[in-house]
Amino acid sequence: MRKIFNILMIIVLVIPYVILPEEVEAKTLGDLKRELAELEAEIRQNKKEKEMTEQQITNTRTNIQNISEEIEQIYVDIENLNKEIVELNIEIVNKNEEIKKIMNFVQTSNGESAYLEFAFGAKDFTDFIYRVAISEQLASYNKNLIETYKNMIEANKLKEIQLNNKTVELTNNQQSLSKLLSNLNSKLTEIQHEGVSIEEDIRMQKEVIKLYQSLGCKDNDDIKTCGKNMLPPETAFLRPVVKGHVTSEFGYRTYTKNGKKVSGYHYGIDMSESGTVPIYAAGRGMVIAVFYKQPCGGNMVYIHHNVNGKTYTTMYAHLRKVYVSKGDVVDRDTQIGTMGGSPSTEPWDECTTGQHLHFQIATGLYYKDYSSSSNFSSRSFNPRNLVNFPKGTYVKWYDRWTKY
Repeated sequence: MRKIFNILMIIVLVIPYVILPEEVEAKTLGDLKRELAELEAEIRQNKKEKEMTEQQITNTRTNIQNISEEIEQIYVDIENLNKEIVELNIEIVNKNEEIKKIMNFVQTSNGESAYLEFAFGAKDFTDFIYRVAISEQLASYNKNLIETYKNMIEANKLKEIQLNNKTVELTNNQQSLSKLLSNLNSKLTEIQHEGVSIEEDIRMQKEVIKLYQSLGCKDNDDIKTCGKNMLPPETAFLRPVVKGHVTSEFGYRTYTKNGKKVSGYHYGIDMSESGTVPIYAAGRGMVIAVFYKQPCGGNMVYIHHNVNGKTYTTMYAHLRKVYVSKGDVVDRDTQIGTMGGSPSTEPWDECTTGQHLHFQIATGLYYKDYSSSSNFSSRSFNPRNLVNFPKGTYVKWYDRWTKY
């Protein structure tokens, strides 16, 4: 009897964990609006950081320009110093010649006074002595002048060394500023891309809010309840193109773009085919958002799905044409667009190297269950888990339903 009682107690304890569903926090339309307000605050902060970074870039460029002008002036000063040194050396040579002539006169005057008296045209001996003294003074003056020239040359050489050292210092500063400028430009690019992503999130969040309001949802209504009938059920996903081949898998990858190696995590599968390629919805669902001419993704379509009781969001990027609008209910036979992604045709799309479709799947309903592109990426998984593709890349298929 006691054994039966124990079994009954175990059943009583276990049943609640088996039967009761996991409690999920309800999300209201008001929650979506609060998330929108947070995104708008984030974009304001993003714009503030962008302005500050742009000002830093302007200041850094000004500093680099000032240093360039200073270095250029130093080169002019060094050239002038070198010219002055050459001229001083010529003067030294000339003064040396003058000294030789004067000293020759003085020496001659000491031994051959009669000729000197005649040569100098002295009126008397006193005049002659005076003239000899003047010659000696001239010789002494020239010697002092030569010493002055030599000192000036040494001073100029020292100044040239100082200017060369200053040039090295300024060049190093210029290189540091150039590196800083490069980092600031990279930061600005990152801020701008982040800003674009946030702006996309804001636009999509507004569209989702409008969609739920059109369904009659109020701020305090649970969107899982008030919008429960908006997603038609589906049982499976199909390939989004009739024929084609996978060109790039889900996961970390390295590829060449504009002659440079690019590495990063790829959150979807790329597939390609030549010519005009129709793109179909992978499964029944509702178009939640459509974006045009995005700098990374081009024309993009997001669709919400309810597959076997689970919710997903599919994304189709690099579309040349889009044939659906927000709120459209689609099924697996609905053509949502055509394949694009050619740089020559869609030059605004920076994240493509050729015609292809980027196909991405994430769990949950983007901008309903979560509201940022980073969350969409983190919730994305390998589309091969739900969509049947031939194994490997560049293996072609010719319909949407054959299993491989």
